[in-house]
Amino acid sequence: MIDSPANRLFCIAFLLMVVPVAVSGAPVTRTLSTAEPGAGEVFTVSLSIEDMALGGVVETLPGGYAFAGTGHPADRFLVRGQQVAFAVMNDTAVTYSARAPASGSGDITGTWEDYLAGSEGRIAASHVAVDGIETIAASAGAEPIASAAQQAASPCAVLAAVAGLILAGRWGGRR
Repeated sequence: MIDSPANRLFCIAFLLMVVPVAVSGAPVTRTLSTAEPGAGEVFTVSLSIEDMALGGVVETLPGGYAFAGTGHPADRFLVRGQQVAFAVMNDTAVTYSARAPASGSGDITGTWEDYLAGSEGRIAASHVAVDGIETIAASAGAEPIASAAQQAASPCAVLAAVAGLILAGRWGGRR
């Protein structure tokens, strides 16, 4: 029964459906109220957080942009230069404000870590440009950030993919 072509086809189809879903989920995503703030304008950055009981998020603002405040509890965030760190405890969202400089552009980048799951990753970069005008300094020598699809997956998803490939190889090799 294991040797039948229908069973092999079912196993391959199952792996193709389940593994990408397990690998693709990023627990933290960022949205901006605007990607083209005016000079000196304050704009809102929202972080959506999924399934993180205890962890942290560190956001890095581009040069010239400044942290302008948050509604997150005062004892659960820290600002140092261009970085803002948030402690996450069963939060589903974190919102903060940033002030744009007189001119300039760059990427807001971030990392997250789920302490209980033992996983971490990057948040896809969000590009901002004052009045939509790109500056040469911001784009010259910028380090590329991995897309959401290239970001670190949870160790469980990777193990599930490897186990599935091993099982498919063993079932496919029996005659």
